[in-house]
Amino acid sequence: MDMTTLRRWATPMTIGAFLLMSVTGILMFFHIELGLIKVAHEWLSWLMVLAVGLHITLNWKMFSRYFSQKPAVAVIGLFTVVMVASMLVPAEERRGPPGRGGAMAATQVLMNAPLDKLAGVTGNTLEGLQASLQQQGLTVEATTASLGDIARQNGQNPVELLNKVIAAK
Repeated sequence: MDMTTLRRWATPMTIGAFLLMSVTGILMFFHIELGLIKVAHEWLSWLMVLAVGLHITLNWKMFSRYFSQKPAVAVIGLFTVVMVASMLVPAEERRGPPGRGGAMAATQVLMNAPLDKLAGVTGNTLEGLQASLQQQGLTVEATTASLGDIARQNGQNPVELLNKVIAAK
């Protein structure tokens, strides 16, 4: 491809990749999981890297001028510091999307509670809860195990299993 053709493609490709990354990123931020947005965001981000790299290469003269302007260097430096800090500062445990922190925390407490405690919370007996889980084809090895442990041991989604336990009563 000649330079003219590359120039015709570089900016539209960068704009399209930015649009894809920003929309899927915002949807993921709000935990709106439609279709394949997470996969598209993660894998097609390489398209944005390629597009931006191509755009920078084709516009190197203009791009390099920004490094001689103090405000531009300050903005680039700020984003660089934020990027490095985001990789080095340990993340706190996520509690779910805004406004649902309490529900997510409650779900975690229920999934991590021993079966005898979970049985009481759900209005069931320990024996009834064990029987219900076994009727679903799940192996329950100990009464001190949590629903999360049982889900992992049986290759099940813990949240779906909790929903079934709550619905069964």
